[in-house]
Amino acid sequence: MGFVRIMGPAFCHLVLLTMFILVASPVQAADPDPLQDFCIADLSQKSFLNGYPCKDPTTAKAEDFIFKGLKDASIISDENPWGAAATLAFARHWPALNTLGVALVRLDLIPGGVIAPHTHNLATEIVFVTAGELYIGFVANSDDVSAPNKLFAGMVKAGEAFVIPRGLVHFQMNKGTINASTINFLNSHNPGISFLPLTLFGAQPAVDPALLARSFAVDQTSLTDLAVFWSAFSNVFV
Repeated sequence: MGFVRIMGPAFCHLVLLTMFILVASPVQAADPDPLQDFCIADLSQKSFLNGYPCKDPTTAKAEDFIFKGLKDASIISDENPWGAAATLAFARHWPALNTLGVALVRLDLIPGGVIAPHTHNLATEIVFVTAGELYIGFVANSDDVSAPNKLFAGMVKAGEAFVIPRGLVHFQMNKGTINASTINFLNSHNPGISFLPLTLFGAQPAVDPALLARSFAVDQTSLTDLAVFWSAFSNVFV
């Protein structure tokens, strides 16, 4: 009798719901599939969408699908606080990427230069080193049951690649004696970037210094100096 009751309508609904979750969950792990061959972003529109509105496809040209912004190394000035620069090719820079679920970044770092710890909350990233060598790594989440806060890092030479799981804090540093460059691949047309120093110390309006001082166990004077410094560089990588 108990078995018959378990196999009733409520149980069937539970099984169907579980199957739906199991089947649908991988789809939610990346950008949604496009509904057309391409959707070149119309950046002049001010609509708020999960992506950009498409421009009229009959006006598309071959040139729309070519991006030339990654071929040249960035000039890194003495005022650059990190000794590094990023050239972004997201949908807002290369409208043809809109809805396609992919983006590119070029990194250039002088000796000693760093890409400060940051996250891409919407994408996994593959870093392909094209020149020099870099110290690259990421840190597992604090609640990872198998490796909480574990650092995975190493030296990556030209011609080698390093994969960074989605959403984890990661970084790059040029420990060599020559300039280094990379081309990075991300599986979202808008991966998102959140640099920890800029997010915490360059926020506008500012995060309460008392909160940051307590969080990092430092005095508020030090926090004020950091906020003044980083607020001046809030758009370094835009």
